[in-house]
Amino acid sequence: MRTGGCFQFPRCDTPQFGLGAGVALNLNSHFALDSGFNVLPRSIVDDGYFVNGSVDGGRASEFVAGVRAEARAKHYGFFLDAQPGLVSWSQVTTGEGFVREPNGTVLSNYYTHARRTFFASKVGAGFESSQRTRLHVRVDFADLVIRYGRSAIWTCDTCVTWRNNPQITVGLYTGLGKPISWQPPEYNPRAVHPFWDASNLALIGVGLLGITADAITTQRFISHGLVEGDPLARPLVKYGWSGQVAASGIEMTGVVLGMYGLHRMQQHWIERLLPFCVGAAHGILAYNNTKVSYSAAANPTTP
Repeated sequence: MRTGGCFQFPRCDTPQFGLGAGVALNLNSHFALDSGFNVLPRSIVDDGYFVNGSVDGGRASEFVAGVRAEARAKHYGFFLDAQPGLVSWSQVTTGEGFVREPNGTVLSNYYTHARRTFFASKVGAGFESSQRTRLHVRVDFADLVIRYGRSAIWTCDTCVTWRNNPQITVGLYTGLGKPISWQPPEYNPRAVHPFWDASNLALIGVGLLGITADAITTQRFISHGLVEGDPLARPLVKYGWSGQVAASGIEMTGVVLGMYGLHRMQQHWIERLLPFCVGAAHGILAYNNTKVSYSAAANPTTP
């Protein structure tokens, strides 16, 4: 995951890798209680850009627990998960002290550190492959939103208190207890339809329109000197229309592949709901982008 500029500064942009363990309790074939605990590597120490930074050699750890909803076939499935939890860093800078001579002259300074724990909320989607009954490989693409709070950032009164942290998790899971019994969906001739029928083409068009509107308005507010808020799209859209088209193409390809997988699983109502939700979400984002662009145009920043 990206640790949000190490809580304070525009540094630590390199993804920080961690290891951990997860436990899930399958309530039925569609819903499960899911939890995970990960420990990230050591943070940066003084890199010459700022002294000590906001962390000094500590370790970040993350615990989340929540609900996972999944549509399954015999050997694979698609899922959504929502998991609140906590992120803790063992060495956050909490204050600065000074060593002085009797006459008050400052000889040196030092920093005090302590553990800080922050509320977090993880929302994601992913893919699970189950080629064996008790062996599962799961890939989860999520956004871990961490609430820092002003009290946690002692030198920064204007820092954002909520920050998005993209997180990709790849896990190998083994099943215990009674395996989930999978039964093919009952054949319903009214629900069966060709994948490239008029309804799916129209719904794919809805999703594409929403993504296009979001893309146009995103490039408009970037032209005003603003920064893309989506941490997953930001590495591409910052390069202009070439990156924006690449990001939109990747997302639309994922939507169509997801629809096709759900179609093969005979989850037809979810298949048709997916592009509609994507189009609606991007429509809302496009509306918000337009408001931001108008505000930036009306109040240009003085160089």
